Amino acid sequence: MEFMIDHGILSRYPSVKIGVMTGRGLVMGEHDFKGLQEEAIENARKDIGTAPITQHTYIRSWREIYRSFGTKPGDYRPSAEALTRRVLRGRGFPIINAAVDAYNALSIKHMIPMGGFDLDKVEGAIALRFSEGREVFTPLGSNGTEETYKGEVVYADEARILTRRWNFRDCEETKITRDTENLVMFADGSPDMPREHVEAALNELSTVLRSCCGGQMRTSVACAGTPVVKL
Repeated sequence: MEFMIDHGILSRYPSVKIGVMTGRGLVMGEHDFKGLQEEAIENARKDIGTAPITQHTYIRSWREIYRSFGTKPGDYRPSAEALTRRVLRGRGFPIINAAVDAYNALSIKHMIPMGGFDLDKVEGAIALRFSEGREVFTPLGSNGTEETYKGEVVYADEARILTRRWNFRDCEETKITRDTENLVMFADGSPDMPREHVEAALNELSTVLRSCCGGQMRTSVACAGTPVVKL
């Protein structure tokens, strides 16, 4: 299996870099991320300060990207922004499973959109590409379907759309659950985010997951120089 950034994406966003982590042989046991979550909230408050969250360099960069492919960021917020807003308003972290809870905390700590899929439910290669429009998508937590619009940036395998609006929402069919043993996770680095920052977030995610779920982790970064990576 492999992941690729489509040529069209790199033509429009040549400085984007996507952190990729695969984990195999995981066991979703009990976990306690309270300390990590508190650290993430503290980091977010320090980084944002008294300015609006939309002025944070990484958040602003993602909002600009959303606008560039026709999505209003005020209506459909980049995942890191939406999650940060939630916890800073005191609504707490959603509790899903070890893998998802880990990347949610680290997404806020590093202010980088993260997401992932159960590898055993993915069909064929995964691509980050523009949608041709009217591609069917089942949102996470829903039985209903939606259709993509032409020019929307999506993650997709060879059978379905995995994530709409780059990192706004994952699909239901390939979600990570407590039964997941093999997974792939992505950390979306915008043009304004240094590669080193993406790698730091990815490496911490790998360390946290290995400590609570075991398994074998592998990390890489897809970018203009390396648009295809093995999963």
